Amino acid sequence: SGVIAFPEDIEQAFHIISWQHGTQVRRSSVQSVNGFDLLSIVLSSNGYVYVAPDYVGLGSSNGLHPYMIKSTTSSSVIDMIRAARKFCSNLGLVQNNSQLMLVGYSEGGYATLAAQQTIEQELSDEFEVTVSFPMAGPYDLSGTMADVMLSAEEYGAPHYLPYVLLSYIEYYSLGELSDFFLPEYAELLPELFNGEYSSGSIDSQIPNPPINMLHQSVISDFSNNPEHELRNLLIQNNLLDWAPYSLTYIFHGEADELVPYSNSEIAYNSFIDNGSDPNIVIFEAIPASAGGHQDVALIALQGAFEISNTIQNINQKGDVNEDLSLDISDIVILISSIVNNEDIGSYIRWAGDINNNEQINILDVILLVNLIIVE
Repeated sequence: SGVIAFPEDIEQAFHIISWQHGTQVRRSSVQSVNGFDLLSIVLSSNGYVYVAPDYVGLGSSNGLHPYMIKSTTSSSVIDMIRAARKFCSNLGLVQNNSQLMLVGYSEGGYATLAAQQTIEQELSDEFEVTVSFPMAGPYDLSGTMADVMLSAEEYGAPHYLPYVLLSYIEYYSLGELSDFFLPEYAELLPELFNGEYSSGSIDSQIPNPPINMLHQSVISDFSNNPEHELRNLLIQNNLLDWAPYSLTYIFHGEADELVPYSNSEIAYNSFIDNGSDPNIVIFEAIPASAGGHQDVALIALQGAFEISNTIQNINQKGDVNEDLSLDISDIVILISSIVNNEDIGSYIRWAGDINNNEQINILDVILLVNLIIVE
C-alpha cells in the first residue's frame, strides 16, 4: 500500500517523485493511514506526481516488516512506482512524463539506493532514474552498522537492533529467537514488534545498549567469526558493491548519531572505486554544526528539492518527444503513430490527443501544426 498525490491539471505532464520514509514500527504510522503531510502537499502542488510506498508489513500489509532486507525493500518502491504509472495511464486524472526521482531519508535512504540498484541492474528497460537522493541511510550494514549495534555504549534508537535481527531470523529462517536473545526478550519481542507499538514504546521496554538483549555466545561468535551466517547475510544486503550511473546525490550529516556518516562515505568511495563518474555520483556532506540525524533531515530534503527543481520537466500537449518544445519532430512522431498504427504508450496517447477526444488522428496533427505556428 501507499499514497499518491498529484496536481489538478490534465493539460500538462509531470515528473514522478517517489518518497521513501524512515523507520516505522507501528503498522499504522504511514501516510496511507494518516493522510497527506506537508511534504506530499508541497511536492504535488509544485508540479510533481508524488508517490510514497508504505513498505511490506506496514500500512495494509500484515506481518513483520522485513527491515533492512534489500530485495523486499526495493520491490516495495518499484511496485509503487508501477502502480502510480498505471494510475496515471488508466484514470485520466493526471499524466506523468518519463522523469523519475527517488528520494528518501534514513531507512528511506537505504530504500532509495536499493531501488536504484535494482532498476539500474535489472530493470533498465522499464525505468530510467532521472535523479536519486539517498540520504542518511545505513548502506554498510555488515561493517559500520554492525559495529554500532555491538557497541557497549547507549544508543539513541535501541529498537534498531532487535528490528533487524527479528527480520533476518524470520526472512532467512535462521532459527528460534531464543537462539539469539535472552529468554525474557525472546518472549517479549514478538509482542513488541506486532505492529501495534511505536518505536518510543519499544525503546522504553528494552535495555540500552541493546546488545544486552543477546546471548554472550552470539555476540562472541558474530564478533570473532568473519564467516558467521548473519554477517554474510548483512553483506548480501549492503549497498556498496556496484557502480551507480544515474545522477545521484548522497546527503549525510557529519554529526549523525543514529546512522553514522561513514555509511555514506564508504558507499561513495566504493561507487567511485567501482567506476561511477564523480560528476554523476556526488557526495553532499552536511556539516556537524547542522545537528544530528533528525536535525539534518529537513536540510537534506530542502537541498534535494532545490536540485530537482532545476531539472524538472513539465510537458504540454503536443510535446510528443518530451523535449519541452513543439516542432516538426513532434509532428513526425505523431504522423508515424497514426500511419503505422503503432502501439504507443500512455504519454504519447496523451500528448498527441490535442483535441482531447481520446483518439489520435489527422485532426490532432492539424491542431499541432497550428500550435507550432502560434509558438
